Amino acid sequence: MSTTYSNTNWMATTPSIDSLSLSELSLPGTHNAGSDWKASYALLPGKHFLACQHDTFFEQLANGARALDLRLACMAKEDGIKKFRFRHNSFLSSRNLHDLLTHVQRFLGLYPDEFIILDFHELADSEGEFDYKRFNQHVINYLGPRIIPKQNAHLSLAELKRISPLQRVLVAATSHFQLDDKLFCRKITHQWDEASSTKASNLRNYIERVVSNPPDSYFPWSLSAATYSVPIGPVDLHEELNIWFDPQNSNWASRCNIINVDFIEESNIVSYCRTANLAKARR
Repeated sequence: MSTTYSNTNWMATTPSIDSLSLSELSLPGTHNAGSDWKASYALLPGKHFLACQHDTFFEQLANGARALDLRLACMAKEDGIKKFRFRHNSFLSSRNLHDLLTHVQRFLGLYPDEFIILDFHELADSEGEFDYKRFNQHVINYLGPRIIPKQNAHLSLAELKRISPLQRVLVAATSHFQLDDKLFCRKITHQWDEASSTKASNLRNYIERVVSNPPDSYFPWSLSAATYSVPIGPVDLHEELNIWFDPQNSNWASRCNIINVDFIEESNIVSYCRTANLAKARR
């Protein structure tokens, strides 16, 4: 086992975790990954109320995120892949599906043994019905050889590596007849509570309840560890996250699958997930 690692390729430099599957691992995730400070938004309500990450999809992955929480809208009046725009609630980001898929391609070209979950949590109508057919085509055109088939989603990282040197992306979305059911996994369940999302103390109590009886580890699931406030929008919770999920303080990281946070590079969540995974692999 490597004694040093970088957040950029923390999975490849921690080979002992290869005995675990993606749903058994503790994975750092980015909440509302398509809404970052470097994107553009409408003047109102303003970037400060919408941006949940500091930087692009590529930089989120380079900072250690291995699950991206994605919310897409379909713009019928626009053409091609850029008709699929990311959004926060009903407010559009300038980020589009082309940005995501090319950033994933570029990242895996540099770090081919990192695994990524693309959690398309929302595929929303905007100017008419969501175009599932073209969305399906774009995802397969850009990432086809890299997608882990649904039937293999439960396998360990070691087994996935033996099957293919390319298949490193698990794609999950709402079931639809126009999505390839051999490639798209079922929608990932999010553990989220609106009443707990506006205050850190309420969020802490909610997370404690979730980790006391977590969902089954056979399928991926996601915990939303993020809050917002009306005056300032998404809140930087890195101090709280560093206390709550530190393996020296609790078993919370090891009891979770995907931990979705805002501003991922601000906290130690990647390091804590890695430590939790080393303990899981030993067990």
